[in-house]
Amino acid sequence: MKLEIKKIHLDLKVNWKLSRNQTTYKENFIITLVDVKNFSSEVAPNIRYGETPVLIEEQFQAWCSQTDILLIKSLDDLSQCLDIIPLCHSLRFSLESVFISYLAHKHNQSLSTFLKLQPPKIVPTSFSMPIIPVGEIKDYLAPLARFESLKIKVNSEVALDMLREIKKHTQQKLRVDGNEAWSDVDSYLNFEEKVRDMNIELVEQPLPSKLSEEMKEIKKRTHFSLLADESIEDVGDFQELSAQFDAINVKLMKTGSLIKARDLILKAQAHQMKTMIGCMIETSLGISYGMLFSGMCDYVDLDGHLLIKNEPFKLVSESEGLLKLNS
Repeated sequence: MKLEIKKIHLDLKVNWKLSRNQTTYKENFIITLVDVKNFSSEVAPNIRYGETPVLIEEQFQAWCSQTDILLIKSLDDLSQCLDIIPLCHSLRFSLESVFISYLAHKHNQSLSTFLKLQPPKIVPTSFSMPIIPVGEIKDYLAPLARFESLKIKVNSEVALDMLREIKKHTQQKLRVDGNEAWSDVDSYLNFEEKVRDMNIELVEQPLPSKLSEEMKEIKKRTHFSLLADESIEDVGDFQELSAQFDAINVKLMKTGSLIKARDLILKAQAHQMKTMIGCMIETSLGISYGMLFSGMCDYVDLDGHLLIKNEPFKLVSESEGLLKLNS
């Protein structure tokens, strides 16, 4: 039994522009546990959390040099091994998930059964729009009518113009994703007041995660549902989070763990918060793990593979805006 890592270059269908960066491609990794049956998962590094391809490769080699993978025979063994050295969340997720896949197979169980999850469902996903020129919005929206919801990436400078243009062409539900775009309460609420008549389903992370007191003020005054993204990673203080937001966005690459993702979803629900299972830009290999949570979340935002020109795995299919985990 051995571990292998391979970098993959993924060309994107559009220039992926957010409030903090932009790119036309993504470099991810595939990690494979080679045994009688091979088990694979994906690493999708995110620069927001200081993750780079170079760092991923360095940490992978360091972890492998210090870990006897033949000793991993249980979830407890796996947890102890993953704590040997600090790991980027996306790398930790990939290592954990290949070994959990291996252990589930050894127990003759599906991943959802092994992890005590509800069975995956066929679910609607939102589809994302990056920050694009207003004049390109109509053409971008044209093929997306089949999706129930659209996730609109914005920054504070273009958000209003983008949403006004979108309103001209669709009445689909909108998930406005700020990626920490606004810097203070007043500037965000001024924006919100101008879009109150739009079909906005929720607003995701309008302020930087460090501005927790300001988010509490927004929650008292907002007209929309608020979703935490950058404010929650692998742990969450739900007393604090519930005072700032109505829901959380759990991403496996950010959480670093299938088990932690499950536990965060359950904790959020215990605090009467809604949950979204989200993603980075990932192939359908990474998305297939996210689909394990499709039966227990209020919102699904698993379109990362749909943004890739050369998606290689075809493990998750989309039809009429619905996602299905292929067998």
